Amino acid sequence: MAGDDVGDTRRHAALSAAALVCDDLMTAIGSFRRWAITAAAVAVGSLAMLGSAARADQTVYFDDAGDAPYISIIGDSTLTGVRWYADYGALERFNFVFSAESCRRTIEQSCISREGYRSANVIGAMSTLGGDLGEVLVVMSGYNDPVWTIDEAIAGVVEAARAQGVDHVVWLSLRTSDDVDYSDPQEQSSINTFREYNEQLIAAAEASDGYLQVADWATYSNGASAWFEADGVHLTARGVDAVTTFIAGTVERVLAGEDVSPAAAPWTVLVPGAEGEIVAGVQEALIAADIEVAGGADGVYGNDTMAAVAEYQRRNDGLQETGAVDIATARALGVYEDPEAVEQSNATTTGPATTAAPTAVPQPAQRSGVSETEGAAGGDDGLPVWPIVSASSVVALVTAVALRRRYVVAQRASRRWARVHPATSPLRSVADLRRTGELPMVTVPASPIYDHQLEQHDVRSTPPPG
Repeated sequence: MAGDDVGDTRRHAALSAAALVCDDLMTAIGSFRRWAITAAAVAVGSLAMLGSAARADQTVYFDDAGDAPYISIIGDSTLTGVRWYADYGALERFNFVFSAESCRRTIEQSCISREGYRSANVIGAMSTLGGDLGEVLVVMSGYNDPVWTIDEAIAGVVEAARAQGVDHVVWLSLRTSDDVDYSDPQEQSSINTFREYNEQLIAAAEASDGYLQVADWATYSNGASAWFEADGVHLTARGVDAVTTFIAGTVERVLAGEDVSPAAAPWTVLVPGAEGEIVAGVQEALIAADIEVAGGADGVYGNDTMAAVAEYQRRNDGLQETGAVDIATARALGVYEDPEAVEQSNATTTGPATTAAPTAVPQPAQRSGVSETEGAAGGDDGLPVWPIVSASSVVALVTAVALRRRYVVAQRASRRWARVHPATSPLRSVADLRRTGELPMVTVPASPIYDHQLEQHDVRSTPPPG
C-alpha cells in the first residue's frame, strides 16, 4: 500500500506539473499574441497616418534651379511613376511644380485612384495652382478620358492656360503602339480613343498658331517596351528616366522658339474592329498592290481585310506577318507620312535646323530642393513613403521579438528557482503543498477482495474427506 500511495502521489504530481506547464505555455502564447497585435497596430497606424496625410496633397515643388525658367507639369497615372519613383531627373534643369495623379481625367470627374482617393481633374489642378504654372505647361493626360470629351478637354486646358498667362502648352501625344493594352476602369477609353485624341491634338495645335504644341511621345517611345509596364502606358524606372529626359528636351526647344508638333498624328496599329477613313485608305492601298480585299474599301477592318494585310506582308520581305497594320506596314503601303521623313526632307531643302536633342538624364546632386506638402509621397528630404513605412514595421517587429525574449527568459528563471527552492517558490507543485501540509494527503484505499477469491480460499483451506 505504501508503494501504491507513492505511485499515486507521483502521478498526481506529474499531472499537476503538466497543468502548470500548459498554463505557462498559454500565458506565453497570450503574451506573444498581445505583443504581435501591438506591433501590427503600430505598423498599420504608421501607414494610416502617412497615407491620410499623403492624400491631402501630392503636388511637388522644385526651386533649386536658380535662374532657370519656371514650368508646370500636370498628368495622370501615366506620369505618376515619376512621383512614385521620386526621380525627377532632367526636369531639375528647371524650377517646376509637378502634379500627377492616378486615374485623373482632363475635364470629366476623375475616377477613384489606386491610391484610394479621387483626385482633381487637370482643369481643377490648374485652378488650384493658379499663378504657379510658369512659362510652359506640360500636360500628359487623356488615357482615362471618354472619346466624347476630347475636343472639350483640349479647348478647356488651352483656355485656362491662356487665362493664367502661360506662354505655351505642350501636350504629350498618347501611345498607340502595338504593345498598348490599357483602358480606364470604366472602359470608356482604348487605343482607338488614344488615336482620336492624337488627331484632335494635332488639329488643335495647327489652329492655335503655335500656342499649343504636341510633343510626340508616342513616336519617341515606339518600340521601347522596357520603359512601360505590361499595359504599355504606365512607366517603369527606365521609363521615368526616358520621359523626364524627353519633357526637359522638348521644353528647351519650345523656349528656344521651335514648334515641336509633328506633321501628322502618330500611327495607331490597325486590327480587326477598327473603322473609318484610315481603314479605307489601307484597303485602297492593298487593292492598288494587287491584293484582293473582299467587300472592297468599305472602311471596316474585318477578317477579310486582316487576311489581305497578311497576304501583303507575306509578299514583302522585311514585314512581319501579323495581319495587323503596324507602322512598318503602313509605311510600305504609303498610307502613313512619317514625321521623321518629313523633317529630314525639310532639313535638306531649307538647311539644318537648330534642334535641341534630349540629353542624358543627369544624376541629381541634391534632393533637398524637391519638396512636397506635408505627408506627400516623400518627406522633407524627398524620400518616398515606402521606406518610412517599412522601417516602422521593422522597428515594431524587433520590439515585439525583444519583449517576447525577455518574457521567456523570466519564465525560465522562475522555473529554475522553483526546482532549487521548492518550499519557497510561488510555483510549487501539488506534491510540494501536500508535503508541507497545505493540502491533505490522499489516502489510497486497500485493494478490494472479490467473492470468487474468497470462495477459492475456502475450498483450499477445507481438508479433503476421510
